[in-house]
Amino acid sequence: MKKVIIVIILFVFLTGFTGCSKKQTSNTPINPNPQEQAKVVKIDSDPKGATVFIDNDDPVETPVEYKLTFGTHFVTFRKAGYYDVVKKDVDVNEDTTSISVTLKRLPTEEEMLIFSGIGPIAFDSGPYIACCSAAAVAYSNIFYGETRTISGLTTLESFDLVFPSRKKVHFNIEKEKVSDYAGKFSKVVTFDELGNYEITLNGKQEYSFEVCYRAKIVSKTPTLEDIFPDYYVKNAIAVPNGKEVTARLLITDTKGNPIRNKPLGVYDLKTDENGIVTFKVKIERKECEYCYVVYVNGKPAQVRVYADILVWGYDFIRFSKGGHLIESSFPGIKSDVKVKIQDENVYMPRGSFGLKIADMYPDSGSRENNIISHPKDSSVIYTDGFVSKDSGLHWEKLSLSFDTIAVDPHKPNVLYGWSEINPYNISALFKSEDYGLHFAKIEDIEFVRQIVVDPNDSNTLYLATYKGLFKSNDGGKTWDHMVDPRSGNVEFVAVSPENSNVVLVSTGMGLFKSEDRGKTWKKISLVKDKPPEWNIPNCIVFDPANPSTIYAGTDYGLFISRDDGENWKKLGMFELLGNRSIAIDPTSLNKIYIVSYGDGIYKSEDYGEHFTKIDFPFSFVTDIGITMNNLGELLVNDGIPFKLSGNGNFIPLGGDTFLKNGPKWKIIDGQFYIAVNTIKSDLVRVIITDDTIEFYKVSDMIL
Repeated sequence: MKKVIIVIILFVFLTGFTGCSKKQTSNTPINPNPQEQAKVVKIDSDPKGATVFIDNDDPVETPVEYKLTFGTHFVTFRKAGYYDVVKKDVDVNEDTTSISVTLKRLPTEEEMLIFSGIGPIAFDSGPYIACCSAAAVAYSNIFYGETRTISGLTTLESFDLVFPSRKKVHFNIEKEKVSDYAGKFSKVVTFDELGNYEITLNGKQEYSFEVCYRAKIVSKTPTLEDIFPDYYVKNAIAVPNGKEVTARLLITDTKGNPIRNKPLGVYDLKTDENGIVTFKVKIERKECEYCYVVYVNGKPAQVRVYADILVWGYDFIRFSKGGHLIESSFPGIKSDVKVKIQDENVYMPRGSFGLKIADMYPDSGSRENNIISHPKDSSVIYTDGFVSKDSGLHWEKLSLSFDTIAVDPHKPNVLYGWSEINPYNISALFKSEDYGLHFAKIEDIEFVRQIVVDPNDSNTLYLATYKGLFKSNDGGKTWDHMVDPRSGNVEFVAVSPENSNVVLVSTGMGLFKSEDRGKTWKKISLVKDKPPEWNIPNCIVFDPANPSTIYAGTDYGLFISRDDGENWKKLGMFELLGNRSIAIDPTSLNKIYIVSYGDGIYKSEDYGEHFTKIDFPFSFVTDIGITMNNLGELLVNDGIPFKLSGNGNFIPLGGDTFLKNGPKWKIIDGQFYIAVNTIKSDLVRVIITDDTIEFYKVSDMIL
């Protein structure tokens, strides 16, 4: 009997010893199943040196031999200066010997200028030319009498520079191309005429720019740099919003000689015998937060007054040291606030002085102020750039930041995000399966406004885009471009939590409903006797317990339907803009919160029949996002996330994370206070005297 036991022990020992001696390489994952087949596969790329991620394992670099088990693998190739290559379904079997890809080079910064929508010419030395909103401040940066080298890249074979007198200078592309995209041009030009110059191709204008006299802001004229020395805008006359200032400019030729007694051709301005032009400038704020009108000598004017001289506004608030409001150009400021002096710091309640988190600390970590609490796990909260897995006590930065996000309602670890700006310089949809620690690109797509995961089927995804509605039935592997609704611009998508057949879509053509998962659509109206724009919701929410009840928020009010969207009733004249402007309390479905643009947060406890305004500590509410967790707590994102406490105060979640290197803060008497003397931002200046607390914020004049 003893011999039998000894033999068994020896057999077990030798078997274990043999297993321990099995060789493992550093780049070979341990196979938990010894019966599972595997083989060594060569992984390579052209060019070499790409970083490869295989099934979210530690990265390796090409070329490499890697041991892979038989079956399907997820492989991502990444190299700086090249587009990512994602191979989603790599099948490995006994015949597989290699996995290789050819990487496509990303355009250079100069090439990106040409293909970013500005046009077929990118100047590296020559006239300053800009598009879109920046055109309000665009100027040539070329002055009368200058001789300049005009050079750059273009996709054109040739073009002409046309003077105001219609004289032409012809440009040819140099024979040597810098890339497959573009070729060089260069020529020395003397700009000896005042006025409008054109760049034409076969007689058709591609660009135009102006050549002016030189202008310089002279003494006693307030400048933006005096108030905001670190702001990027220079050569700007500073004007308090709502007030008028006197400005003086010295006008000279290229050599610095004054231009005497000459009209400048704009706003009836004329120099005096010393080359000085004097005028009045005023800026008025219009209906929206960022809408401004410039006046020069009482006449509507542009942000650029003459040459490279700009007019720039700023907001101001002056409190007494005790917190009494003396003067303000900010809307919605309370007349009296509590000021606390502690540890040589001046603390004021968050929101009482008109600044957002992004104003006080531009790198606040959030882009669009989205916030999502996972519907089944309230401990998991996502913003556009962070995740918390402990109800907001601690936060981790996502490996990418996004313009819009969506979480799988059944899997809190699965996050989708779309971004227009990311390390790969491409507009794309990404997916993470590890709470945002790693992301894989699953689709190149532009202009995504919203991502929706079907609440009943995690494999079904919808994308609302400027180019229409897209749908995937396989978790994002393949996509269908929905034919209807026919409008290219889709604002919002909502899927019934009870029946996935029911889908509502808001488009530029109105509101549409499908009862067969998007195969067919019918148009429905919120209001029948109003203009079409009244019927374009920015936010749609199904009642989770009774999905036949639907809420829709528009620029013109909040609406409710109690019969699956067939008929609608207006609940109030609110302005709901963001796609997270409505939140329903899952623990008390009669309780609803909404965000009204420029106004505040409202609460209803009778299904929206009556609303009361919450004492919200943020002035002029604009783009904040709200959501409810499954415990019935309201979460708000205004650059950093907040939670509404039981006593009615908004307490920051993870303030140390979101305000790192930002202003000091404290919870005082249950409220969130900011040490205003510690605010440091190129947008804001805080001046504290013996008698006053003063805030100055530069305006965004080119939005």
